[in-house]
Amino acid sequence: MSPSAFQIHVPSTTANLGPGFDILGIALSLGIDLTFEFEEGSNYALMDDQGSPLPIPADKNLISKAYLTVLERAGVRPLEWKAVIRTDLLPGRGFGSSASALVAGVLAANQRLNQLGKNAWTLEQQVALLCEMEGHPDNVIPARVGGWVCALPSGNYTVRKLPEGFRILVLVPAHQQSTRESRGQLPDHYRLKDCVNNMLGLAAWFDYLERGNKDGLKKALQSDALHEPFRTPAIPQFQELRKLSLESGCLGTCLSGSGPGIAIFFEEDDVSKEALERISKKAGALSYQSQICEVDYRGAVAHRATEQKR
Repeated sequence: MSPSAFQIHVPSTTANLGPGFDILGIALSLGIDLTFEFEEGSNYALMDDQGSPLPIPADKNLISKAYLTVLERAGVRPLEWKAVIRTDLLPGRGFGSSASALVAGVLAANQRLNQLGKNAWTLEQQVALLCEMEGHPDNVIPARVGGWVCALPSGNYTVRKLPEGFRILVLVPAHQQSTRESRGQLPDHYRLKDCVNNMLGLAAWFDYLERGNKDGLKKALQSDALHEPFRTPAIPQFQELRKLSLESGCLGTCLSGSGPGIAIFFEEDDVSKEALERISKKAGALSYQSQICEVDYRGAVAHRATEQKR
């Protein structure tokens, strides 16, 4: 393996978190791992962990787009690479795959700058570019920095820690849907009371973080009026899964990002193993794969390929 080879881990994300439309996101302990090897003529090829080429056209390769953008702005000639990708969650399901790809490209460029002895981009510069390219800070910021993230104006953000026992049951459907297609389901205008309702839901998340108010969060996770009412009718038995999660002691259920994936939030001490198995069994009957994960507080990381991950 080339001495310049390196690895990058980027967490997957769940965004919106119910009422936090385009504002809130969480980095997950599931994600993608990429091994990069620089090689002239490799043309930014992407392969799976079995060595088979991934069917991603060059103009859709967000990893190389971000990589080339950073180096162009840094005034550095790019060196082509090939990358092997292993992923925990299938793309196009609502868990931030496009954000993860952009973050991987930015970190790959920073690794190249480091190798050349150039000034690597600061975290602030990276986040600014990522928000510019992605357009959805609720996904791309937690993918880069980790944790529970609230996006603020002008590319700023705040990061918080969730309670120690906070967990997420992710439900991954067999089919995928593009964010653009999902955005097309939303109205052009909203009623004032619906906007106020979501602002109250956003406040409920902060109240949960500050005071552990579970009841307030449970209500907030059922009350989004900006995107879930328009997107979930196309999601099989979404409301049934939401009802079952609440009956099982979970904090609530929401569409993950633009969907069609689903995220169920809970605290370990509140939900039995048997209850989680019932939810997973029900989801499985609806063609969802389920995985329990935690919050990733490290965010994206890069290291030499010879180093031990984590």
